[in-house]
Amino acid sequence: MDSYKLTITVHRGTNEIGGSCVEIATANTRILIDIGLPLDSVVKKLEDLKQYLPEIEGHIDAVFISHYHLDHHGLVSEIDPSIPVYVSAGTAKMFGINAIFLNKPKVENLRIIDMKTPVTVGDIKISAFTVDHSAYDAMAFLIEAEGKQILYSGDIRTHGVKGNLYQNLPQNVDYLILEGTNIGKSESRSKTEKEIKDQFVELFRKSPDRINYVWSSGQNIDRLVQIYIACRTTGRTFVADLYVANVLHEIHQLNANIPSPYSHSNFRVWYAKYQELKENENLAFRLKRFKIKSKEIAESLGKYVVLVRPSLLKYIQKINAAQANVVTSIWKDYEIRTENEAFFDWVDQKGYKRTHYHTSGHADQTGIQKIVAHISPKAIIPIHTVNKAMYSELFDHVVLLDDGEAYEF
Repeated sequence: MDSYKLTITVHRGTNEIGGSCVEIATANTRILIDIGLPLDSVVKKLEDLKQYLPEIEGHIDAVFISHYHLDHHGLVSEIDPSIPVYVSAGTAKMFGINAIFLNKPKVENLRIIDMKTPVTVGDIKISAFTVDHSAYDAMAFLIEAEGKQILYSGDIRTHGVKGNLYQNLPQNVDYLILEGTNIGKSESRSKTEKEIKDQFVELFRKSPDRINYVWSSGQNIDRLVQIYIACRTTGRTFVADLYVANVLHEIHQLNANIPSPYSHSNFRVWYAKYQELKENENLAFRLKRFKIKSKEIAESLGKYVVLVRPSLLKYIQKINAAQANVVTSIWKDYEIRTENEAFFDWVDQKGYKRTHYHTSGHADQTGIQKIVAHISPKAIIPIHTVNKAMYSELFDHVVLLDDGEAYEF
């Protein structure tokens, strides 16, 4: 490799959504941007993760994680623990909570990025930019070396609560490594988070005496906030289980607008299966004053909106509501997974009304075009997509790579 050249290697992500891993190297320095677990992987043991590690030879100087979704960081625990791992403050918070509640491996050598201060690793400078995504504090990265600029979009959208953040991204870069989850999909426009909130408001108002169960990701902070706002607007009490309540409480420490039971009214904590956390009792007891039991919910069903998920089925059954709305506010494919069949069988047997309110965490095709128009890159490299050939129909100067292919310039 000549000293004046950069090399981009997309180890995984050129032909699939998820599992992203990009290497950027000079003659002297090598960094990874994300090291994700493929979405279609089935992992039962930590040892099984190693089969998904990309073929990376030699030493890596640092890893930069764009956000806390598994398809972007899921293999980070398998790398040499001496390698520094750079994340946003929000991602660090989520890593900590998930290590406790979900028994996820602890990420070693974690370093938090200050969005205002670039990080220099060897002869590569990396600047982070907050972007809108369904993961709180998600980042794009500008990589500068050898007189060149590479912008990695990470997962990004324009229709979320912070959809205009893409306008802060640097312009006229040499290469834009651009996600395209929704490129080629039929939906012409994704709903905004506000529109999702309005759907919840309408539903809650239409059924004043019926309990509302909502299955939404406990890590989708923007969606949880919209559900909370809908509860407050309609006079309902927002009920989160101990895991989700702790997630929100942790993120609240970064952003006071995020609901926490300590600072926001109409917020109760349902302990469900997390009755005891023997090694981390402080996480259980710090929210105990806001605890609500199934019996209290059952006595006034129309008062509550309860966040649920299939793994809590036997605790939901204790409430024993005669009528209920069940709203799924997640990626539709999660509903058809085998492990969730028992939950939906029970919902159908009870005759509960099922509804789906959701919007993508990724930009629709129009949003992607807005992002590209703003950045005006000299060339685009597709990633996080199953339709990379379609990039050439939408944009000029597209470089199509395959997994593991080194691109030198």
